[in-house]
Amino acid sequence: MLQPTTPVSPRVKRTLLLCTLALSTPLFAIDVDPKLDKLVREALPVCGEATISYQELPFKLLPRFTGALVRIESERPSCEGQYSAVLSPAGRFYLGMPWPIESEEGATAEEKLKNFTWRNMNMNVSPVIDRTKTNEDGLHSATLFQLTESGKLPLEGEVDPNGRMFFFGHFLSAKSDLRAQRMKAFESFLGKSPARGAEKAAVTIVEFSDFECPSCKRSSGFGDMLLAKHGEEAVRYIRFDLPLSGHPWAFSAALAGRAIHRQKPDVFWEFKKQVYENQENLNAFMFWDWARGFAEDRELDMKKFDADVNSEELKNEILAGAGIAFSNDVRATPTYLINGVFVDAGAEGKGLDEYVAKLLAK
Repeated sequence: MLQPTTPVSPRVKRTLLLCTLALSTPLFAIDVDPKLDKLVREALPVCGEATISYQELPFKLLPRFTGALVRIESERPSCEGQYSAVLSPAGRFYLGMPWPIESEEGATAEEKLKNFTWRNMNMNVSPVIDRTKTNEDGLHSATLFQLTESGKLPLEGEVDPNGRMFFFGHFLSAKSDLRAQRMKAFESFLGKSPARGAEKAAVTIVEFSDFECPSCKRSSGFGDMLLAKHGEEAVRYIRFDLPLSGHPWAFSAALAGRAIHRQKPDVFWEFKKQVYENQENLNAFMFWDWARGFAEDRELDMKKFDADVNSEELKNEILAGAGIAFSNDVRATPTYLINGVFVDAGAEGKGLDEYVAKLLAK
């Protein structure tokens, strides 16, 4: 996973990497349950140059929840990180960073979440908690709607009824295939995303990407490389829009790309290529003139194009997809998900190529 200059917007970055707030005291290595270690290794990105160690969590979990702090060290900065690995009473597994909100001001969990995100991340959210039901661990589903210039970005998680702790993201069943569960989370969005290759290919590569991200530009040819090398019958490549709010014209580019794809799917791939080739010359003030010129030159129905890019339905579809990505362990652009496994791209896409070749050799 090649890190862009700004992997995610400053606000989302603080959300996802909040673990740094908890490490103010020295921690010591510990041994962990082999079951937990196995789950961690299945959930973490594949990166050949990484080592994993465990430490005690620097905060107290909810009663009957157990876990450890996971630290990943690597010569590749894109592989490094630290997370909380948690096993729930019902046998579910979580890898992320819980937010201890018990001491926050507020009479309700919603108020505590709102205050916590503002105080720690300078992020304004409107929390919505579904109290009509609890899951097997007694937690409620919660969505933090972050107001962005493009609309409301939904960030999902789970919170206990007493408002003590919020788990950003989701628990997965430790008894089922973690990779299949991860792919299922994205299922409804993948069918609407631009794709090349056979629908029932043995290998499906999902690239979470941003049109304004410099690292996405550098890696924009990896999908074509893999399709050319392994064949479109064996490999399916899907581009998943993840426009970052720190990039002024990224969301507009995602909208334009989707509008083009709705009319002429093949032309989308030319649009993708042209955006990256012109990335340094594009800006928020002239992007739409450039995009409309591109669409007119390819003889698109401009009335339909304009209706699509102004459609609240399409805007919300992109925002919902971004929210699902952030809520399911996508932490930077570009990120690559291959058959449900996050894979580090490696130098010039070598890591992706090796992983795909290994899958096809089975």
